[in-house]
Amino acid sequence: MSDCIVETTDGVRLIRLNRPEAMNSLGGTLLQEMTEAFVSGKRDDRVKAFVVTGEGRAWCAGADLAGMNRDRTASTEERFDRRVMALDPIGGVGQAVMAIYGCDKPTIAAVNGAAAGGGFGLCSTFDIRIASDKARFTTAFMKLALSADCGLSWFLPKLIGPEKAAEMFYTSRVVEADEALKLGIVSRVVPHDSLMDEAMNFARDLASRPPTAMTYTRRALQAAQNTTLEEHLDLEWSTQSKCLATPEFKEGVAAFLQKRAPDFSKF
Repeated sequence: MSDCIVETTDGVRLIRLNRPEAMNSLGGTLLQEMTEAFVSGKRDDRVKAFVVTGEGRAWCAGADLAGMNRDRTASTEERFDRRVMALDPIGGVGQAVMAIYGCDKPTIAAVNGAAAGGGFGLCSTFDIRIASDKARFTTAFMKLALSADCGLSWFLPKLIGPEKAAEMFYTSRVVEADEALKLGIVSRVVPHDSLMDEAMNFARDLASRPPTAMTYTRRALQAAQNTTLEEHLDLEWSTQSKCLATPEFKEGVAAFLQKRAPDFSKF
C-alpha cells in the first residue's frame, strides 16, 4: 500500500499522507512519495495547486520514533545514525521541504489533526494552512532533547514572530486550533467534517487563477522574507514585465473591458 495517495482533479493535486496507524509519521516511503508528487506536479501544466492532508487522526506526527525503535537488529547508535541520515538537509526531509517550497504553485495544508515536530515543520512550509477544529500543533523537539528540524526554526518565526516561536520551541507546549488561528499559524479554522470541502473549494478557486501571475506572486512573497525594499521593487518590476507579455494578461484586460469574468482555464 502506498504511503501517499495522490489524485489530481480540476487542476488540484490532492496528496493524502497514508500511514494512519503511525499517525502519518515520517517513516516508510512517505517522504519520498510526497516529494515525487510535488516534483512531478510542478512539471505538469494540468496541476495548478496542491492540497495535502492526513489519513486518520493526525496530519503528521513527525519522525517515526516508534518505527525506528522496533528495529532490534540495529544498535541504539546505528538507529540514531539512520535518523541523522534521514534528516540530512540534502536527504529525505530536506528534499521534501524544498520540493514543497519550490513547487511554484499554491500549496495548502488541510490540517485534520496533530502536526508535531517534523510534521509541524513540513506543515509550516505550505503557503496556507486550513485547520480542522481538531487540529493541534507542537514543536515537540525539546521533550526529546532535540533541536529543530524540517525547517521549522526558519518558518515559524516568520509566521508568528521570534518571541512566540521561542516560547513554542522552549516549552514544546500544544497549541490548539483556535489559538493557532490567533497566533497566525493557520489562516482559518473550520468544523472537522467540513475541512476537505473547504480546502478543495479554495484550491479549485486558486487553480482557476492566471498561472504565470500566481507563480511570480508566490516567488515575490517568498523573496520578501530576505530582500531589501529596493531589491524587492526591482523584483516586482521584473516579474510584472514578464506578466505583461503573457496571454493571461491579454485575457484579463479583455475581460475587464468587456465587463465579464476572465477565463484563465486555457492557460
